[in-house]
Amino acid sequence: MQVFLNNAYLEEDAALISPLSPGFMYGYGVFETIRVSGKQVLFLDQHYTRMVQALSVLGMVCPYEENELQPIVEKLLELNGVSEGFVKVVCSKPTPKKQTQQKADILILTGTKTYKEEYAKGLKVCLADARRNEFSKIVGIKSMNYADNILEKEAAVQKGFDEAIFLNTHDHVSEGCVSNVFWVKNGIVYTPSLHCGILEGTTRARIIKKCAALQIPFQEGAYVLEELLSADEVFVTNALMDVMPVSLLEERHLDLGAYQVVPQLQGNGR
Repeated sequence: MQVFLNNAYLEEDAALISPLSPGFMYGYGVFETIRVSGKQVLFLDQHYTRMVQALSVLGMVCPYEENELQPIVEKLLELNGVSEGFVKVVCSKPTPKKQTQQKADILILTGTKTYKEEYAKGLKVCLADARRNEFSKIVGIKSMNYADNILEKEAAVQKGFDEAIFLNTHDHVSEGCVSNVFWVKNGIVYTPSLHCGILEGTTRARIIKKCAALQIPFQEGAYVLEELLSADEVFVTNALMDVMPVSLLEERHLDLGAYQVVPQLQGNGR
């Protein structure tokens, strides 16, 4: 596999970033994972806008404009022969000698992970042991400080689940390790608000618009766990999964065949 680092296409073993950089030392950076389907990068504009905003929180700027990034990504997909999968863009704080420039180091890589069988059988989801800190300065950006998410997801997999959902410090439902969470009760779609300590997912934003377009009642706010556990339908979203139904929530089995709202929302990007 080849990767793109700063201004060059390189074999992955030859791609080097200084171990003294704040990106490596402190996880000082952000990333975006973007779906690729039919050799096309989906919703790059949304991901780029979110990445630029996240970089501004950390006092950095992206070294490329969106119209400059697009052909770089397309060439990397061609070099690696990826038509279905994803592109990951990582922007991190460079070594001190570059800090005055504020431009981030940028690494772009590709992968072939896709979801297919999971749509039919649904995901098994449990609760995370850790809490999401809604007061954190980086909770609303896709930061490289991702160990909390990975640890909880690995713990969920060890227990036989696919994903884990965080509560926040006020015992409100927050988000998944790698997803935003939604549920349906009496025909109304619910999801935690941004104030609950969640990442503003790109797919989440599209689902909110799709609910409006389809005239599906929708509410976002602060919800206690019991409201999620009593839902008629549950689904999670991210850029790679799009809309993924949940078939097991803790110990409660959900009948995907009875889902009525989720099928209306699926198909946006997969």
